[in-house]
Amino acid sequence: MPVIVIMTGIQGSGKTTFCREQFPDYERISLDELHTRNKENIAFEQALLEKKDLVIDNTNPTVSDRERYIRRAKKQGYIIVGYFMQSRTRECMDRNRRRAGKARIPDTAIAATSNKLQLPSFEEGYDELYFVSINDAEFSVSEWRDSR
Repeated sequence: MPVIVIMTGIQGSGKTTFCREQFPDYERISLDELHTRNKENIAFEQALLEKKDLVIDNTNPTVSDRERYIRRAKKQGYIIVGYFMQSRTRECMDRNRRRAGKARIPDTAIAATSNKLQLPSFEEGYDELYFVSINDAEFSVSEWRDSR
């Protein structure tokens, strides 16, 4: 069965680095790189049709943001896997300040995403769900516990 990985976390939480390290062979869908929802939808639908393993590398802060991927992937027989990146706002802002050019975004954008961040849950349709933290520049992955 094909797999879709849906990332959740505010900007600067390490999503893209994690995706590149953990899922190098997956089709990566990123609004940051595709720039428009239309291009993202086209890439997403094409990957689903081709039954590619894919990773959605966006902030996906709300249940409704994630639902549109989960619903469509479930219909295509995908295994749905979620990774929630530990999202300490101050640490994310510090990492963001080290970015260059267009990759660096205003602190207000990070704060706004943080304010609407909703924890994922198995009730959304995930088959697997994990929590990712960064310790000494290394990723640490643990199984999801709803009591977080």
